[in-house]
Amino acid sequence: MNRTAARRLVLKAALCTAILAPMPVMSGCESTQLRDLLSSPTAMDLLSPLVKDAANNYIANLTSLSGMLGEIDSLQGVLAFIDQIEPTIDQLKSAYTTLASSTPEERQWLWEAFGPKLNDANSGFLAQSDELTGNGSWSRLLSPVLDRVELFQ
Repeated sequence: MNRTAARRLVLKAALCTAILAPMPVMSGCESTQLRDLLSSPTAMDLLSPLVKDAANNYIANLTSLSGMLGEIDSLQGVLAFIDQIEPTIDQLKSAYTTLASSTPEERQWLWEAFGPKLNDANSGFLAQSDELTGNGSWSRLLSPVLDRVELFQ
């Protein structure tokens, strides 16, 4: 599957996940989470500080990367982007590694606590990178760099 098709598939999956996300439990005339009724800790409370930090760092760095991509409007901009992107990619890789190594239970809490933000960050990056890699000459320069970014799903 080529890179653009794979990105579109991820984007569609993220949108479907956001649309089909579990709805809150209805209780009388108001809606509330079952967890609130039982006074149980929230998904955010159940996550370790390491996983919370990794999720926040992943979202912040991927959003920053998308913003940087959105500012590219020339070949000079592409070259400047490539020169300055290495630290952000390294931070993204570190956060991704922590998130990817989480247990299945932690991953469930992670998606409950950060799901919309993770999906938004992934979708924003995919949209920006697809737009820029549509330019043939820029694509040859950007693709090797952007291919190093692993999206957490």
